[in-house]
Amino acid sequence: GRKRNQGKARKAAKAKAREESGESNNDQTTNESLCMILPNGTQRYSTVKCLHGFDKKDKICVEFVNAFKDAYKCESDRVDNADIPRSLIEAESATMDKYAEVWNDSAKIEIAINCLLSTGVQNIMLGYNNGALNDATLARYLEQHMAVALKETQANV
Repeated sequence: GRKRNQGKARKAAKAKAREESGESNNDQTTNESLCMILPNGTQRYSTVKCLHGFDKKDKICVEFVNAFKDAYKCESDRVDNADIPRSLIEAESATMDKYAEVWNDSAKIEIAINCLLSTGVQNIMLGYNNGALNDATLARYLEQHMAVALKETQANV
């Protein structure tokens, strides 16, 4: 009766407070942690609630995406954006050891791809076309990695 209803109300209030403070009872991150690279090279974290279909956020995957983007940007800045393949390979090398768990798991790579596609769409909506292009490039590289190295559905060229 009454005690049960009070308990349910208390539990719902705690869940709502936890949600509003950004806490969660599992290993997921909030959408505020999705990083976008702005045209001037600075980073911005998305605060938009719509994630454009991306709803499965694993903390290690989001950390991986941010590290992969940083490494790619660092290398592409170093070589004046002239050598995209080299920048991609260097970004992979820079993140391979720390994020081997992601690199070796096709499900985690898919989450990372979805994260990149989500931030890419957000970049397009905000008018940051270069950021969207970088997100699409990184997502395509991860798709190829998954097809060649993990699922072996494409030959390594």
